Amino acid sequence: MTYRHSIATGAAILGAAIATLILILSASPARPATTDAEATTTKECGACHMAYLPQFLPARSWQALMKGLDNHFGENASLDAATRKTILDYLVSHAADAPGQDKRFLMGLPDAATPLRISETPYWIRRHSEIPDSIFSHPKVKSKANCGACHQNAAQGGFEDE
Repeated sequence: MTYRHSIATGAAILGAAIATLILILSASPARPATTDAEATTTKECGACHMAYLPQFLPARSWQALMKGLDNHFGENASLDAATRKTILDYLVSHAADAPGQDKRFLMGLPDAATPLRISETPYWIRRHSEIPDSIFSHPKVKSKANCGACHQNAAQGGFEDE
């Protein structure tokens, strides 16, 4: 087998593995909003991007993000005080470090760390470590923040651990 064939074979295997992973991860059932606060969060945050699951970040991260809505990753995402409080209360009460939450999203995260991007957390990095950067820069994916490009049910909480 030539070197060129080895690369082609490796690329084909990687492509098949990624396609299989996408199918497995997208098989999660849709999860409807369970509270008015969750529906408000989905509506307001989802107007610009996928409303990320609150358990992906600790409360301190959600507090920092909500405090800086006037410059939310370069955009003005300001909300009226009542809506902001509803969303913040929901995010904090369901954050990774809230009572009763699955603590796996905190594994490897220093106690003082306040990540503002889910893709910068140790959990996300571990789960996506074998995916080449070229996948995230692909025109159909665009960035690490576009969960729905690979996880078809991401907006409904469809991130199955297989």
